[in-house]
Amino acid sequence: MAMRIVWHECKKAFKSPILIGLLLLFAAFNVFVIVDNSYFKDELKVVNQLVDKYGRHITDDSLLQFEKDLQDDLVTLKEITGQEFQSVYDFLGTLSYEDHDLYSEQDWRFIEQLQLKEMYFDMANDIDASYAMIDIQKVAEGTIAKYGLSGHAEKTLLQEYEKFSQRFEEMKQNEEHKEWFFAGKAYLMHSFLFKTVFLNMVIESLMLIILSTALITNYEFENRTQLVTYGTTRGRRLMKDKLGASVAMAALLTTAILVVTLSTYFIVFDYSNVWGTSINSAFNWEYNFPNVAWWNLSIGQFLSGAIAIVFITMLLYSGLTFTLTTFVKNSYIAAILMATFFVLALLIPGFMPTSSNLLFITSYSLSLIVLNTASSFMGSSGLIMFKNFEWMTTVCWTMITLVLCIFSLKWFNKKDIQ
Repeated sequence: MAMRIVWHECKKAFKSPILIGLLLLFAAFNVFVIVDNSYFKDELKVVNQLVDKYGRHITDDSLLQFEKDLQDDLVTLKEITGQEFQSVYDFLGTLSYEDHDLYSEQDWRFIEQLQLKEMYFDMANDIDASYAMIDIQKVAEGTIAKYGLSGHAEKTLLQEYEKFSQRFEEMKQNEEHKEWFFAGKAYLMHSFLFKTVFLNMVIESLMLIILSTALITNYEFENRTQLVTYGTTRGRRLMKDKLGASVAMAALLTTAILVVTLSTYFIVFDYSNVWGTSINSAFNWEYNFPNVAWWNLSIGQFLSGAIAIVFITMLLYSGLTFTLTTFVKNSYIAAILMATFFVLALLIPGFMPTSSNLLFITSYSLSLIVLNTASSFMGSSGLIMFKNFEWMTTVCWTMITLVLCIFSLKWFNKKDIQ
């Protein structure tokens, strides 16, 4: 009986033209963004070829074999051009625009592949030197200076950086960073997926969930049927079913957005041989500091963790929206208030004193965790670099949401429904 009522409540959202229209629009937009940025997808196949030929781990032996194969490729380049070069870049440096027609399309494909291989070979050889230059203590001092931290806040962050320093040395000893992945500084694949694509999915899912939850919760009041509906045998217990329906719709809408978007992404970009690569790979280094996680997570595990964070957070936002709409009997006002809550959660840490741990405590918010999926589980993520950030945030807000939902249900049981 209860499941049938929940399904009936869900159908109210399914029948909403606005909700369905937005879902289709968001899905189409995400597909467009991915396809529009796929102009370099063929270049990424080189990494899968490297993993196939030399294995996922970068070792002295595999690099030596790689170098020998590059020498063989340079011999082939000599046969194509009639000249001997120490590097494909030497050849490219001698070219003029008119020289392009001297070589066939097949020749150019070979030359482009050789150029990419040399780029990856040079990057692999620079890994040890690049990581040897990193001083975590200086990174900590730079972060403190950047945010103007002092007092308890400075002490807390320094303690966390001490732990991170140990983790960083452990990562180097385990050679987690010596695994093949797409060149970070060239393609920014980590940022594109976990910042651009995930950010789109988060904002879209949040909008759909707030609208669907407000619609389900306020349906009777907005259609003036509350006296009939809540006057039945089931009566006000129907609100529990509405909560279940709201959460179910949140799960379905988030799943729909995730499935369509991520399926498109991984059809366009081939990750077939790099799922097991560590997220700490030196090739995943995109900006000033490399991506270094608190754990040795593979690309697949990191993606699963990011999806879990988004999914859990969306369910919690559904519960929070349900609580709000129990009190505010206007879907549009409820949506605006939830948007305000989302933005305020982002802004509040900026108003905290930089000498107090309140700066960090207020950062444990749903808004920050869901907008920073690219930095999830990372020790290289600024003021939210704490090892317990993800699980502590989700656990605390789950408890808060449960308490608020229970309170709102009890309050509604005593409320005048006129």
